[in-house]
Amino acid sequence: MNTELGGKVAIVTGGLHGIGKAAALALAAEGAEVAVFDLAPQESGEVRELRQQSAARGAEMTYRTVDVTRWDEVAPAVRAAGERCGRIDVLVNNAGKGREPTALEDLAEAEWDALLDLNLKAAYFCSRAVIRFMQQQRSGRIVNISSIAGRGMGERAHLAYASAKAGIIGFTRQLASEAGPYGINVNAVAPGAIMSGRIVQRWQERTPDERRRMVDPIPLKRIGTPEDIAGVVVFLCSPAASYVTGATIDVNGGRYYG
Repeated sequence: MNTELGGKVAIVTGGLHGIGKAAALALAAEGAEVAVFDLAPQESGEVRELRQQSAARGAEMTYRTVDVTRWDEVAPAVRAAGERCGRIDVLVNNAGKGREPTALEDLAEAEWDALLDLNLKAAYFCSRAVIRFMQQQRSGRIVNISSIAGRGMGERAHLAYASAKAGIIGFTRQLASEAGPYGINVNAVAPGAIMSGRIVQRWQERTPDERRRMVDPIPLKRIGTPEDIAGVVVFLCSPAASYVTGATIDVNGGRYYG
C-alpha cells in the first residue's frame, strides 16, 4: 500500500504507550513528521525510549508535554506544531484510559467527569485546535480511537468510559459531515481486547487456564496488539481510504457483543 505520508505532519495524543505509541511509530516509519502529546516530562525515560525507537526507524519525531483535557495547553501546543511545520495533516485522538467498573450508585461526579474529559472532551479540544489548519489546506485526516465498549455492552467496562467511547463514535460521524466539504476525512477505530494497559495487567495475573478463557470468545483466538490498531490508523490516513469518512472500523479479532 502506497501511504504517501512522506512529508505529512501528524499529531498523536497519548503517544507514549500502547496504541498511541504504535500509531506514532507506524506513521513515522511511513515518512510522516510526528508530534507526540502526552503527560510525561521531556526528560523522562519513556520519552527517551520513544525517540530512540523512532530514530532507529530513521523517522523524525518530536514530543511535547500536554494535558489534552485542558484547552489552555492543547491550543498553544497545536498552534506551535502547525506554525513550525507549516501544516497539520493528521490528528490521531488516542489519549484515553479506562478504570475498573464502578456501580452507578457509587459513581462519584468527579470520577464521571474525569473519564469523560479524557476519553471524549480531549478529542473535541484537539480536533477543534487542528481544524483551522486542515480547513486552510482543504485536506486532513482525523482518526479517533473508540472502543468495543462504545459499540455494545462491555463486560468489564466502566460506565463513564463506555459512555465516552460511544460518544466518540457520534462525534466522529457528525464531525465528518461538518468537515467533509473541506476535504477532511474523520473516522474512528474501535479496538477490542488489545495487549496494552489494563489488559496486560490482567493477562499477567491470569493462570494458563484463565488466559485460555480470555481468548476463547475471540474467533481469531488471540489478544490483539497495538500494532494491529496502528495498521488501521495508517490505512485511514492513506490515499486508499480517501473515500472513507464517518466510519467506525472494528478491530477486535471477530469478537462482538452488545
